Amino acid sequence: MILMLPAANCGRKKRGEQMETVFRTDVGNVRRHNEDAGGLFYGEGMMLAVVADGMGGHRAGDVASKMVVEALRDSWQDHPPQNEISEIKDWLQAEIKRANRAVFNKSIDEAAFKGMGTTVVASVLYNDTIIIAHVGDSRAYRFQSQTLEQITSDHSLVNELVRNGQLSSDEAENHPRKNVLTRAIGTEEEIEVEVGTFDFPGRAVLLLCSDGLSDKLGEMDVGATLSGENSMAEAADALIQEALERGGEDNVSIILVHHDEEGAES
Repeated sequence: MILMLPAANCGRKKRGEQMETVFRTDVGNVRRHNEDAGGLFYGEGMMLAVVADGMGGHRAGDVASKMVVEALRDSWQDHPPQNEISEIKDWLQAEIKRANRAVFNKSIDEAAFKGMGTTVVASVLYNDTIIIAHVGDSRAYRFQSQTLEQITSDHSLVNELVRNGQLSSDEAENHPRKNVLTRAIGTEEEIEVEVGTFDFPGRAVLLLCSDGLSDKLGEMDVGATLSGENSMAEAADALIQEALERGGEDNVSIILVHHDEEGAES
């Protein structure tokens, strides 16, 4: 079954499944248009979650993020990966690179879309494993044992400075160029996609988000919300509301996936 959720809100826990899922997106307090897109897509024994954060202004950013989400959705529906981790990793690499070329070509061919691009963070959940692929600074976090851990590394100028020892993590948080990307979908004909695999034990939570959330809420803030007794839908709403209360200058998008207790015990 495929559930398409670009720029929409949904919470879902299907009987017989081991995951409680939710996707939320909000235009924020300042911008008129939502350039984020996302979706949750269900398959046989696997699930795909995607968040993309477009850039390039109204319409161009909208188009880029939507193109990537729809390309992954269509490929997932028409020729999903085999149920093997190596196959899933190859599929994510290939399909994100294919989407990159489509966005790049459209930006070259049509003047209205010149310079557009998007970030993307995509995850396939298979058994007790998360396979994550990303380009840009949309992030993935894993919450388990009351601890929140960022499991992607931003493709940004500031993060490069941190990795090279030129900035501390605290300095990076308030750096004036923290949103300057070193890698994004659609800006070059060929792109490097970073892919990793992570354990996803019972009772863990996967969080995917655009920087509209991560720029406003620290890991302690997010962890405190996820450690409560709320449903995933309630937690997602609370996180977005908190980002809005702290300014909400950007669009805010979030996916939460809970590997619930029923799944942990089965």
